[in-house]
Amino acid sequence: MAYRHIIWDWNGTLLDDAWLCLEILNNITGRRQMPAVSLDAYRAEFGFPVVDYYRKLGFDLVQDSFDVISREFMDEYNTRRMECHLFSEAQPTVAAVHGLEIDQVILSAHPQKTLGEIVELFGLSRFFSRMIGLDNIYAAGKVDNGKAHMASLSHAPHEVLLIGDTVHDFEVAREIGSDCVLLEGGHQDRARLEACGVPVLRSHRELRAFLEAEK
Repeated sequence: MAYRHIIWDWNGTLLDDAWLCLEILNNITGRRQMPAVSLDAYRAEFGFPVVDYYRKLGFDLVQDSFDVISREFMDEYNTRRMECHLFSEAQPTVAAVHGLEIDQVILSAHPQKTLGEIVELFGLSRFFSRMIGLDNIYAAGKVDNGKAHMASLSHAPHEVLLIGDTVHDFEVAREIGSDCVLLEGGHQDRARLEACGVPVLRSHRELRAFLEAEK
């Protein structure tokens, strides 16, 4: 394979959790007598930093602080996280890359404190040399962590592939100079992903075929 290092996003790329995030979001808005959000609307508008998305939804972040909302969200997410499943073919894809002795890491907006724990619970931790999350619960973005990780590598940028499910993943790849492919079915819709101008794949099965073509 031409790639020697793969950077995976976690939420919405390996873990199918957009539906759970939407349910929790609607529980939060419902408690505040705010309108519910549909899955199509969520995928059309959700983005990073998450605080900007919450403003678009109409949260009054002066009276109802983002810190309180974030804790409310993460408390329910951590309670319900095992209701989620990995995407179909995600584990075989990661295992196949591992079998080729290509280094893999996870770069996530998930809090570092619980990222390693949830990856372990889903039986994938043995495939990754590092799991890089945020040091807080606010999901502001991954650019700084991505730059720091890239600086730690000896690979040329074209030997590194970032795989994600959002425009922000493309933005991280652009900032660090790596290649990028995006998977639909996560937290943003296909139209937004296609606007990035990189390959957008429908499934991990398609991703495996893409990676095999890079050998």
